[in-house]
Amino acid sequence: MSLELSLIHSKDNCWPELEKILEKNGFEKSIIKRAFDFADKMHSGQKRISGDDYIVHPTWVAKVVAQLGVGKEAIIAALLHDCVEDSETCIEEVAKEFGDEIALLVTGMTDVRDITRTIEVHETNIEVFRRFLFSSVDDVRVLVIRLVDKLHNGLTISVMPEQKQLRYGKRVLGIYSPMAEYVGLHYFKRLLDDIAFRLIKKEEAERLEKDLKKRAKDEFLALKDINAEIEEILKLNNINDFEVEGRIKSLYSTYLKIKNKGSERVKDRVGIRILLNSIEECYTVLGLLHAKFRYLPDEFDDYISVPKPNGYRSIQTTINWKDKLTVEVQIRTRAMHEFNEFGPASHIAYKTVNGSGKGFDWVKELIEWQRDDEKENINKYRINVLSKYIYVFTPKGDTVQLIKGATALDFAYKLHSDIGDHCYGAMINNKMGKIDDELKTGDIIEIITSKKVGPNKSWLDMAKTAAARDRIRKKLNENKFVI
Repeated sequence: MSLELSLIHSKDNCWPELEKILEKNGFEKSIIKRAFDFADKMHSGQKRISGDDYIVHPTWVAKVVAQLGVGKEAIIAALLHDCVEDSETCIEEVAKEFGDEIALLVTGMTDVRDITRTIEVHETNIEVFRRFLFSSVDDVRVLVIRLVDKLHNGLTISVMPEQKQLRYGKRVLGIYSPMAEYVGLHYFKRLLDDIAFRLIKKEEAERLEKDLKKRAKDEFLALKDINAEIEEILKLNNINDFEVEGRIKSLYSTYLKIKNKGSERVKDRVGIRILLNSIEECYTVLGLLHAKFRYLPDEFDDYISVPKPNGYRSIQTTINWKDKLTVEVQIRTRAMHEFNEFGPASHIAYKTVNGSGKGFDWVKELIEWQRDDEKENINKYRINVLSKYIYVFTPKGDTVQLIKGATALDFAYKLHSDIGDHCYGAMINNKMGKIDDELKTGDIIEIITSKKVGPNKSWLDMAKTAAARDRIRKKLNENKFVI
């Protein structure tokens, strides 16, 4: 799959551009045209900061969503996703005109926007915040549309003030790039990463681009020669139905590789992907390449026989080509490639600080969506994950993860054992609450403490988390508190 991502700048080109994509992907156009006309009317007279008519933005988002195979409802929701917030229409009107399913998607888009806009994300709580974001959305199409929405904002961000550009870049790397990995849209992750890198580390990005530009000509010539040589090897060995794709490693991934492994690793920026029809052909091609070229044993991985925890499958090897150039080669079937690039695979499940793959098991259960022809209803897009957790916030905006059923007392102990020990009340969403009040996702809690207060046996019934109960038992055994 290759995506058509060319920007739209003229209102006159909006429907023709979208119509072309709809026809190419086999969509019935009448209801989508009705949604386009509705959005065009709602956004009439509105302009983006760039000066473009506002309808350009939802049309571009819809154009890209139409290429991702998530159904006509997602395309319509993409067209309408800003109507409720930025025009005089209401969600009831959307439901009346286009049905409840599309209204729910539009509502989901508004909710995600509100969540990410109002909560401040910090380095210390960013992973928990991502989990909260997923726990607040029950339809993967909402996240897909939001990612495309953010991508268009990034591609047109040069007209924004520098401070807003920096904030966008930080939130992309902190929230949206990992989100793209979580839902399996790795193609979008690479685009978002490069945009954000150029915004956040402008000087480093410019310096690296300048350095890489010097070798770009040699890299592209090498890529052309490698492609031709590998194609010849495959044809000589009667492997005819194949695709050989070349790529130069993206800017941000090159930067990370230099940062983690040193500048000498820049030499393997050239990569080849070979797409085949069967697993047998994958291993045949691997044998042919290893017979022809020396390969680096430490850089060889067989993720077909042993898939990654997220379901990613491919053979990956690095060969020594001429002129001391090393080339990364990926060998996979076409079905594996579709899954790896645009399907529900999640690369984040094995990418941890220590590279152990532990600590991200929740991601493996994240989504079962798309690629299932037997499911033709809304349930194929449902996210069923993280149901045992809730996500609440401190007044400063820090995200705290607790088990479902947790109380304000559990929250207090989660913040600090001393806060828990002296907790006697809580402000929950700016209203006075009790320490045994059950919390729900999205609550903002401020704990009220007093040195005159401490645990008693009744607290064991109020606390639902093991850590809080263990702390209470310890204090009771020490006889440190008498109320």
